[in-house]
Amino acid sequence: MSRWRWWLWAAFGTAWTVALVIPVPTPDFFGPTDEFRRLVKFIIAKAVHVSAYAVWSALTGWLRPRWPARLLLLFLLLAHGVATEIIQANLTYRDGTLRDAALDHLGIFLGLLAGWRWWTADAGGPVRP
Repeated sequence: MSRWRWWLWAAFGTAWTVALVIPVPTPDFFGPTDEFRRLVKFIIAKAVHVSAYAVWSALTGWLRPRWPARLLLLFLLLAHGVATEIIQANLTYRDGTLRDAALDHLGIFLGLLAGWRWWTADAGGPVRP
């Protein structure tokens, strides 16, 4: 198995983890009180949550390790979604919520669907059509 796949997977996971715990400034174009702009910001932020976990989940299937390792990696993603929300709940500049953890898990599920061929392929073998 290619090591660069693991490096890419780890780099994505590291970058996403950092993005979840650093302070995020609110761009001026969202406006401080405009209800519509807050809604747009909310939708974009939640779409990023779902999308990032979907990509990470698909990348996990792309690694194609043996089955016990696949399940362990899947559990790691699920735990990561919950753990980062707990961490965010304890930061003064972030909000950690159960809703976000559920959206993270939705993203993981969507990534499983998108990468189903990789998830069901033999470990390290070719992906069947």
